[in-house]
Amino acid sequence: MSAATNVESRVRPRTSIGTKPSLALAALGIVFGDIGTSPLYTLKTCFTTAHVDVSPGSVLGIVSLLFWTLVVVVCVKYVGVLMRVDHEGEGGILALLALASPRTPLGLPLRANWLVWVVTIGAAMLFGDGIITPAISVISAVEGVGVATSAAQPFVVPISAAVLLGLFLIQARGTEKVGRLFGPAMLVWFVIIALLGAGAILHEPRVLAALLPWYALGFVVHHGAFGFLVFGAVVLAVTGVEALYADLSHFGRAPISAAWFALVFPALILNYFGQGAKLLANPKALDSPFFALAPGWSLIPLVVVATAATVIASQALISGAFTLTEQAINLNLWPRLTVLHTSSERQGQVYVPAVNALLAIACLVLVFTFRSSDRLAAAYGLAVSATMLATSIAFYFVVTNVRQWKKRYAVPLVALFVTIDGSFLLASAPKIVDGAWIPIAIAVLFVTTAVTWLEGRRCVSKSLIELQMPLDEYLRDAKPRAAEPLGTMVFLTNNPSGIPFIGSKHRWIRARADDENVVLLTLVRSPRPHLGETERVRIELPAPRLTIVHASYGYMERPRIAPVLQACGLAGLKLDTDETSFFYADPKIVRAQADPLATWMRRYFQFLVRNARPLPDDMEIRAERRVELGVEVAI
Repeated sequence: MSAATNVESRVRPRTSIGTKPSLALAALGIVFGDIGTSPLYTLKTCFTTAHVDVSPGSVLGIVSLLFWTLVVVVCVKYVGVLMRVDHEGEGGILALLALASPRTPLGLPLRANWLVWVVTIGAAMLFGDGIITPAISVISAVEGVGVATSAAQPFVVPISAAVLLGLFLIQARGTEKVGRLFGPAMLVWFVIIALLGAGAILHEPRVLAALLPWYALGFVVHHGAFGFLVFGAVVLAVTGVEALYADLSHFGRAPISAAWFALVFPALILNYFGQGAKLLANPKALDSPFFALAPGWSLIPLVVVATAATVIASQALISGAFTLTEQAINLNLWPRLTVLHTSSERQGQVYVPAVNALLAIACLVLVFTFRSSDRLAAAYGLAVSATMLATSIAFYFVVTNVRQWKKRYAVPLVALFVTIDGSFLLASAPKIVDGAWIPIAIAVLFVTTAVTWLEGRRCVSKSLIELQMPLDEYLRDAKPRAAEPLGTMVFLTNNPSGIPFIGSKHRWIRARADDENVVLLTLVRSPRPHLGETERVRIELPAPRLTIVHASYGYMERPRIAPVLQACGLAGLKLDTDETSFFYADPKIVRAQADPLATWMRRYFQFLVRNARPLPDDMEIRAERRVELGVEVAI
């Protein structure tokens, strides 16, 4: 019996899902929604954070800071450098961790080194970003109604809450159909904000002096502490920049780069400079510099367009939170949850009901608590800068240890990135008292859960190994068997070097194993995101009735049993029958006698185990084919 093609033998060709122009158009809605709606609140927040009056010097200084931040962070760091380092086409902070981590069987935790914790904190902060972004984006757009008429001001919060609630209620439908509208809608948005900005620049062309970098440097130097703290607001201009990297697999580097340089970057620059020009002409426009660019008759239509754009931006962050959750589960950084795939064509489109509910509740609480974009902006930015810094650190580890870049090139480059990201993070630190504690609290919960889950899973793995009988011993002591086996026993195991459960108190299994075929099924998380049908399994036959199946899944794939059974059938191993039973462990947590974990950690792990989605459920193994065996785990 021959094995199917080894999972590492070749690279699966990527499928083109459209021409580059069509992909660039689609990327406008999915990738650039968040960064594209930052002009709604960023410039005003910079002035309130720096505590400066509207003067020509402050306007030119802040606009220059925004311009050079977009150039260095987005154009150079992400589009120019980071997006060139992908993991079989996948990007994002967890993809960097997967690229840097050795392949392990599914269910075994990653080695808890410093890189795991850096990436975990960065991913946790990204969750915090995903909670604040929908709230601040939607409420900042709806606030335009209050600019048009003060009578509508009391309705800003209820309208914002209704928009967000509707957005979360439709998540279960998936974004496949709605996504087709995202690109054209955002195209309209970027054209509008570019035209609004260009019109203001024509009336006050002196704002173009902000292109010179010494205006940015002069502002920082001459305003002391507040000149540094303004970085905590400037970072709002690059919120969503992680989406450029995380969504690399959906569109590819070329379409994302084309969309950025051809439309998004020019539109953002024109709008920021246009807002600066409006402030030079009318300092009172600081109350709402974005909507001040529009003629009075166009305010309501602009609010409608802005609200649509912010909904799209929110959708991108919500979908990103779903994808991040699935990646964390696949990397054993989070207990299994229900993950539903909403597209039959694109495997990356997923829906996580539990995460959707938590995001919806959190966003509504933020809207009713902060009640304005100004107050939300005061809490925003810390999560973004922390994720950017964690990405830079993980990037350095990957390029020097995996890609083998020479350190004399990598060190200066990453030092520049870390300096910028660190400045954003330090400048955002005072925001903790204004509400930035929210993403920090999320990060603490996320990291605590990851630590507890990794430690608990390590103890479970050790206990399962103790219940194994080595293959040599099992084959040596095997009794003569009948001509025809009575059935097939499939053991879900992380370590195929022995037969699970036969040792200790599960000796009755040995008698049954003597009369049936025994299959050791090991689920392996491939370092690649997706695998083809012919790459799914590798089969070994150490004895006539003993088979070892190595079933592989890409780290972006859900480990279902159906494709494994199908691949085994093609290789001549018939497992999809009513005579096949699947055996797996049900851990029972008890206190260890020596070096036990802290009581709170043990109890928290018990809670996680009880509420985690069982692997057989995730694999969609039929209930009548399951055999659950209790295993006592001391931690």
